[in-house]
Amino acid sequence: MKNPLAGVIGGFRYPVVVLSVAIGLLLFVPFAVLVATSVTSGQLILFPPQGFSLKWYVSVLGDRAWTDPFWLSMGVSLAATAIAVLLGTSGALAVHRIVRPGVGRLVRTLFILPIALPPVAYAVGLHRINILFEGLNKSLVVLVLGEAIIAMPYVFVLVSSAMNRVDPALRLAASTMGASWPMILRRVELPIVLPTVITGAIFAFSVVFDEVVLSVFLTPPGTQTFPLAMLSAAREAFSPNLTAASTMVSLAALALLGIVTVVGNRRARGRRPVRKVSST
Repeated sequence: MKNPLAGVIGGFRYPVVVLSVAIGLLLFVPFAVLVATSVTSGQLILFPPQGFSLKWYVSVLGDRAWTDPFWLSMGVSLAATAIAVLLGTSGALAVHRIVRPGVGRLVRTLFILPIALPPVAYAVGLHRINILFEGLNKSLVVLVLGEAIIAMPYVFVLVSSAMNRVDPALRLAASTMGASWPMILRRVELPIVLPTVITGAIFAFSVVFDEVVLSVFLTPPGTQTFPLAMLSAAREAFSPNLTAASTMVSLAALALLGIVTVVGNRRARGRRPVRKVSST
């Protein structure tokens, strides 16, 4: 069967294939080098690695200099993700009910605006808030709120897209049967967009867990998040401990991506219409 893309891009398909392969190698080769250097038995990061050993993974998992920042990042990321999901989902549901298109576009722009803000400028502004309110600079409150605002647009965009696919007749039918808007929200709209909310939560968590710019400016003295610990390790001692920690984080990110793919495939199968087989 002839490839339909061949007729679209014509003679450009060969450069496109070559470029795609080159981009794939650019993504795969550094990760392969990272994994290979994390299982070396030597003391230095060399490629090809010297022997095979998992001692660097054991070292990272048993070193509180790595585990404490990891659990701190987990707590901060979970709290920021919960706030981002609450704000993004509520905003998407509220904007979907706005009748006037101009107002709806303005509100959507405000919700997406944090993506366009330079992270350094945003972090500097939050750092000034930490300084103005003396009690905040000893806690992680501003860091959690800052990361939640960064992750919120991803949830908002995904849930807004799901709400645009919801049949308006469902809301109208529930309303004509006497259902109030909280009941419509709870029994009709939220169950439909729930898989998308879960996907948005996974994306939000992956974004905030890997955030390092805000951590540099907003982490209290003597405290490190996991990305900040990796940054410090890269500056001080570039050892296989760093590549082992990086590999574990990368594998966790791939696992999250796999979960998102599984959730998306289940949603697609759920929306697939059932064909009736006629008997003759």
